[in-house]
Amino acid sequence: MTADSYYRDWADLYDEHSRGVPGDVDFYVGLARQANGLVVELGVGTGRIAVPSAVAGARILGIDLAPTMLAIARRRAAEAGVADRLELVEGDMRTFTVTEPAALVTSPFRAFLHNLTVDDQLSTLGACRRALRPGGRLALNVFQPDPVLIARARSRSPWTWEPWGGADSVIRARHTHDLADQVVTTKLRRRGQHGRWVDSSVTLRWVHRFEMEHLFARAGLEVEALHGDFAGGPLVDGSREMVWIARRP
Repeated sequence: MTADSYYRDWADLYDEHSRGVPGDVDFYVGLARQANGLVVELGVGTGRIAVPSAVAGARILGIDLAPTMLAIARRRAAEAGVADRLELVEGDMRTFTVTEPAALVTSPFRAFLHNLTVDDQLSTLGACRRALRPGGRLALNVFQPDPVLIARARSRSPWTWEPWGGADSVIRARHTHDLADQVVTTKLRRRGQHGRWVDSSVTLRWVHRFEMEHLFARAGLEVEALHGDFAGGPLVDGSREMVWIARRP
């Protein structure tokens, strides 16, 4: 697993271009506040969730593959006065280790979908199980695959303009879906210095509800809850998100 070029080239704009899912910050901060122990965040990025979690009093170990994103997280932690409660490490979610058992492991904003094979998925969940103390929890969210949206994206013209920042469009995006491998690759073009386009990409593998349940079971984790949003609503046909909480027995 390597950091997609999107996170290298877009770190300075990431929080504006990728704003998360409504309610996710409050949800994860609430879990961290209740954890009563070490919290590990996989795919910590710019610290969008880790910094407010540390401000709320949690002790966080944040792991990410992208040094450009971690640099922003370190700056934000220092500005918030919580650098002593937020340790940031460049590392791989499939192989991370901890020096003390964690009360909570989180993988917010669909970071788990960067695992592109079943082996990757099981390696990450296995690392989470080993990191957790007995009774410790794993929380993550992934989008619920929508065949209508996938079909619509597949029928678009090769490149589409995406408005950003309330100004003239400076982003072009192309989404390609591989139905056999359950993979979506988004290629982005950003207008850089001297009007040149900078090409970046990010690839995710989507998962379905019962596929995810089998992955948890194979990794030795028990599903505690599944919601269709961050307000605790049930997962239904129209839910855009799957919010999972699993537990190490």
